[in-house]
Amino acid sequence: RPKIKISKDKLKDLYLNKKLSLDLITKEFCCNERTIFARLYEYKIPIRYDKKRNDITEEKLKDLYLDKKMSIGKIAGMFKCSKGTIWSKFCQYNIEARTKSEANRGKYRVEISGAVLRDLYINKKFDTSQIARKFNCSTKTIVERLHRYGIPIRKIRINIPRETLEDLYVNKEKTIYQIAKKFKCDPVTILDRLNQYNIPIKKKGKVRESDQEIIIPKDKLKDLYLDKGLTVSEIVKIFGGSHGTIYKRLRRYDLVRKKGEALKGKPSTFKGKHHTLETRKKLSEATTKQLASGKMRRENTSIESEMERELQRNNIYYQKQVPLCNITVVDFYLPEYKIAIYADGAYWHNLSIVKERDEKQSKILEENGYKVFRFREHEIKKSVKRCVNEIRRYVQIRDGPVSSGSKILLGKNKIYV
Repeated sequence: RPKIKISKDKLKDLYLNKKLSLDLITKEFCCNERTIFARLYEYKIPIRYDKKRNDITEEKLKDLYLDKKMSIGKIAGMFKCSKGTIWSKFCQYNIEARTKSEANRGKYRVEISGAVLRDLYINKKFDTSQIARKFNCSTKTIVERLHRYGIPIRKIRINIPRETLEDLYVNKEKTIYQIAKKFKCDPVTILDRLNQYNIPIKKKGKVRESDQEIIIPKDKLKDLYLDKGLTVSEIVKIFGGSHGTIYKRLRRYDLVRKKGEALKGKPSTFKGKHHTLETRKKLSEATTKQLASGKMRRENTSIESEMERELQRNNIYYQKQVPLCNITVVDFYLPEYKIAIYADGAYWHNLSIVKERDEKQSKILEENGYKVFRFREHEIKKSVKRCVNEIRRYVQIRDGPVSSGSKILLGKNKIYV
């Protein structure tokens, strides 16, 4: 894998001058915390230590990491901190990290005694694949253990005469899988015998037209699909076969119908029906959870990207796509100040139904103690800086007046006003 390019000057500026957290730096370079620490060592940039965590001592770390072989993630969970904090303590105490191979040594080891393996393989006549399934490992592992314990490997050779194989494969046109099933062996064995006897292998997908090819004339298919407007499901009932077969024939004969033409005169099965309020609420909550978990793929809009860049430029700590009150997922959230920020697009958020929903969400959030900022698309495009300044002014008013040049703490970082 190619090495991630991280310049020394940029890393030094982000880590020492701007004092960004490791979480933000890893997002900037799209890598993990270990990579950042490796580059800090490489460029001889002094590590910032968390002086407040005096409970994470050198003796405890050495005992957990070196003696008990615990992972950094488990140690971080024990001390209720991030993995970055544990890494910084490693740097402070000069504890050398294990390599990946050392960390995984013995982790995936399968315990099989020689007596058990001999009983299964020799006495009970299990084959290597059956034993592998039993111990949840590969057949290669079982073969290695058989050699290690000096257990003789059975040589089973299935007798398949050339004439029989040629008759089944060429004349009767049986597939490799059907022949393997007949001789109770693996399909790979049949393939090896075909190569051994120099019997030419059939191309993938070759079938017997007399038995498997469905005869569908082009004129009749055109009449049914284009002229009479029948659906694929209805055509399947006439000719048999599968939906895939009909779709392939339509492509082969270049018979294309627009979606609007196909649905013309055929109203939706859901027409006239409406979800109950309870169902709508459940659907809304499910969508909110999916958005928050990241399972529902969603890319930033252009105005969200502009807002994010401006927040980063001002060193404002924020969280993205945060669910609040089980009714909404805010675009940006400032947890320390309970500030919810939306970047509303011009089209969707001008629709009456969406406007009502936005007003309802804002009202519920404000009732629960959140400050809501909704910036329209034209406001962000005109001056995103002015939008962020509005948030900063709110913080000043809330925390009391501050003089020019004083600092306001937003989350983990500081901004100047």
